[in-house]
Amino acid sequence: MASCSRSVRSFPRLTYDEEMERLRKLLEEVSSDEETIEEEIEDSDNEDVFSEHQSESEEECRSSDDEVCEQTSFFVGKDKTTKWQKEPFRNQKRIPVQNIIKKLPGNTQFSKHVTSPIDAWRLIFDDSIIEMIVKCTNTYVESISGNFKRERDAKPLVKEEFCAFVGLLYIAGLHKSSHVNVRDLWATDGTGLDIFRKTMNYKRFLFILRVLKFDDIKTRNDRRKIDKLAPVRNLFEHFIRNCQKSYHVGEYVTLDESFRGRCSFRQYMPKKPARYGLKIFALVDSRTFYTYNMEIYAGQQPDGPYKTDNSSCEIAKRLLVPLYNSGRNVTTDNWYTSYELAEFLQKQKISIVGTIRKNRKVIPPEFASHKNREEHTTLFGFQKNIMILSYMTKRNNCVNLLSTMHDDNHIDESTGDLKKPEVITFYNMTKGAVDVVDEMGGSYSVARISNRWPMVIFFSLLNITGINSRILLLSTKTPPEKFRNRRHFLKDLAFSLLEPHMKSRQKQQEFLDEPQAKKQKLSYRRCYLCPREKDKKSKTTCLKCEKNICREHSVIEAVTSIIQSVFTLPPGCSPSLRRLAEDL
Repeated sequence: MASCSRSVRSFPRLTYDEEMERLRKLLEEVSSDEETIEEEIEDSDNEDVFSEHQSESEEECRSSDDEVCEQTSFFVGKDKTTKWQKEPFRNQKRIPVQNIIKKLPGNTQFSKHVTSPIDAWRLIFDDSIIEMIVKCTNTYVESISGNFKRERDAKPLVKEEFCAFVGLLYIAGLHKSSHVNVRDLWATDGTGLDIFRKTMNYKRFLFILRVLKFDDIKTRNDRRKIDKLAPVRNLFEHFIRNCQKSYHVGEYVTLDESFRGRCSFRQYMPKKPARYGLKIFALVDSRTFYTYNMEIYAGQQPDGPYKTDNSSCEIAKRLLVPLYNSGRNVTTDNWYTSYELAEFLQKQKISIVGTIRKNRKVIPPEFASHKNREEHTTLFGFQKNIMILSYMTKRNNCVNLLSTMHDDNHIDESTGDLKKPEVITFYNMTKGAVDVVDEMGGSYSVARISNRWPMVIFFSLLNITGINSRILLLSTKTPPEKFRNRRHFLKDLAFSLLEPHMKSRQKQQEFLDEPQAKKQKLSYRRCYLCPREKDKKSKTTCLKCEKNICREHSVIEAVTSIIQSVFTLPPGCSPSLRRLAEDL
């Protein structure tokens, strides 16, 4: 497999490697005599193909004039030292070292046995995360419980109730109700949803939404002195570990950023749908859209263990650490792509394809200029393991790309008159994975309006969990067909999260309604204490024997029980006192 064979292509003529392989077989069939070999080469019909790769610049390189050689066979970067050969190298390996896949894509041993949406969801949002959130929330509830008149208004959160809360968020997302007033979801006039009323009271839902915490509120101030992300640090890191533990990404991944919510270190990017927000760098599988790694941009951190270099090169290195020596390819935009990053990733056996800015010093001036260049033409520059190109998309506009995965100047014939190089075709196929994840998360978003940026992170993680867990289920050997529809998957997941809490709530309601139900079943019957001739009937029953008694005897029974409880005599009391108590 040639190094660029990952992208689909078809050519009417043989590639250079194929042609050289054919010539080698042809030479093996003839005599070993040197003159005969030369005659075979001269007589072969491939002289034009052979001379195509032996350009004039290569012939001039044999001359003693080095200056002429450099001017005709090389492009020189703006730094005056970086050289790019105009023609591809011949001695490229068929499979570059950095593209040898060692871990096959798909589920890991940890996740290969999932059979339902809730099983896959709990691999990523596992019990330890849920217990941590419940514990931290209850710590905060305990600190504010004194502000409530009734104890039941500040009840501690339990695990089943938290899962039910998350299930309601998913259902609200399915109905695209993220910005709908909570009262409207619990409305009883036919416009609300019954499932919300059957699960919990809307005041309880709002209370949980208000008090939800992801770290210990008692120690937060100390931790924020060295970490701006202290409110979500433990949750975020645990979530990322579970994502990486459950899945091996495919051979192509995409590195880009997405925006969420508002915070003190918010960013502005005019090309994003939400121009202001919290920036999250994400590493996503280019084909399945599985989110594998993320990093929250927190600006300049205080001095301490969490202070890091926020340059584009260092961010890319940190996000790609789990993929070192895995043979993957990463697609990036021009904010990340650099010559230095490409050289570093090659040592880690990772290839890179991405657009590169024209002001980079390694870019030759000819690649940044668009003067005297026709539309849909391309300039190529090659080094031993890196190539760059400049493609004229339209008049007075060109785009530059760098690749360590490709090593030739092939044009994708499927693009027709546009004559796009295969590098650009590959880049266009793999560049949008992060944007697709954002779009998928936004289509059934669980997010509610909140001024607390940790809640924005929490909602984002729930959206990503819904996407990743579905990928885990569909990557099993026998994926359920009905869950190929994402809406069906999320609905089944939501009901699985609601079920335990709804059952416990239903049992509690039945217990509370049980005395009332028994009372409704009672009918008029004769008082068992009154003589038969009186024939007094009543629905009132005795608290002890549950037999019907009239109003007169019900009062006597009540007074008797009270007196007995007050005048309970100790053993060994005098007989006269005991008779007095019995008379009363």
